[in-house]
Order: sequence, then structure tokens, then C-alpha cells
Amino acid sequence: GPATHKERDVNESAGQARTLRDAFDRLEIAELYAKYALALDDQDLELMAACFTEDVEFIPGNPDAPARTGIKANQDRLVQRHREANFRERHITTHPVIRTLAENRAEASAEAVIYVSHDGAPPKLQAIGRYDDILERHQEGWKFARRLFVRDV
Repeated sequence: GPATHKERDVNESAGQARTLRDAFDRLEIAELYAKYALALDDQDLELMAACFTEDVEFIPGNPDAPARTGIKANQDRLVQRHREANFRERHITTHPVIRTLAENRAEASAEAVIYVSHDGAPPKLQAIGRYDDILERHQEGWKFARRLFVRDV
């Protein structure tokens, strides 16, 4: 027969809890994209490490560049690049579009523009592209498990 008033209340509460968790997850994932950009721009290795799973896979948009696994590989590359070129980067990403959102896994994409400034000169456009990512939920929150940057320019 039809659901009782009490059963409807329980079902509504469960649905509202899922909706609230969904909204919280989406906010946390959007903040992860912003944290990553700040970590890169400020060369904040601790904040950067907090954005990734230990075995994160970085897939470069350039087919000639090798894929890298693990946080340290990306951090070493970043620090070396900044020291060698004496430049400052600014990563600007759009709010991510979350394509799939499950309990512990999500797929999301965000457009990105990267500006570079050498020796204090005005910034110049370095790259335009899109991040296509797989994220995983961990005890500390959402983290990137796979990052693919598809470069347009």
C-alpha cells in the first residue's frame, strides 16, 4: 500500500542527507581545484601534496612527454622548473564541471589558463587547456588520483 507518513519522513530525510552530502562534495572538489592552483603558483609543496593521492598519475597533454606517477615526481619537476627559469606562474581555472560523483570517486573537468612572468616582466600567456581528472575521497577529503591536462594553446 501507500507509504505511511513516518516512512515518507524517513525517505525524505535520507534523500535530503544525500543531497546535502552531494553539495558538500561538489564544494570540496571545487576548492581542491583552487588549492592546486595556489599551491603551484606559490610553490607550496605541502599544500600541493595535500591535493593528491600518493600514487597520483599525471598524464601530460604533450604526447612526447612521459606520464609521471606519485606526488614527488610532480613536485621535483615544479621546483626545478621555477629555479631554472626564474619565473612566476599564475594558474587560473574555471569552476569544475563534475561529470560523475559517486561515494568515493568523481570525474571532473575545468578549463585552465596559465600565465608566466620571467624576471618580473609582465605576464604572458603560456597555455590554455583543460584538466580532465579522476578524484578519490580519502579520510582527509577529496584528492586528485589522475590528472590529464589537454593543451589547446
